[in-house]
Amino acid sequence: MRGLLTSSELGDQVELQLAEALDAGTAGAIGARLARMDPWLSLGYGRGQLAAYLRDDHPERFRYLIKSGEDTLGLAVVRHPWLRGAYVELLAVFPECQGSGVGSAALRSLESRFRGEIPNLWLLVSSFNQAAQRFYRRHGFAEVGTIEDFVVPGKDEILMRKRL
Repeated sequence: MRGLLTSSELGDQVELQLAEALDAGTAGAIGARLARMDPWLSLGYGRGQLAAYLRDDHPERFRYLIKSGEDTLGLAVVRHPWLRGAYVELLAVFPECQGSGVGSAALRSLESRFRGEIPNLWLLVSSFNQAAQRFYRRHGFAEVGTIEDFVVPGKDEILMRKRL
């Protein structure tokens, strides 16, 4: 899972670049951006928590910066292996890039990376995050079940799977 993934639809415009380790400054800057976005904002995650998560070095967790040239447009974090597949722990496209196809290109790149190797791609989406649910359904993910009060009381998470 090392190297560079590029979306064929967007050519060289968007790529997922493996980030072996994020320095404190980069993790802090991305953490600050995520903390101002849903679902992390509504779930109460702060910049420090998110930055620590992004810096955490776990052997089965892979971080990809979503890039266009030198610009970082978002981030994907994938845990592999996980339940006969891979688990997309985080897929975030910064607000100014949403609706432009960046998220779709990133997701297609992840799927392409794993197709033929694993049978499933998994993720959780917050029940209040209707836009993300529509996005994932449009890309072939199906609801498997709901986990009540999983992250914080009163907010449920929906487990989704895409068969590759």
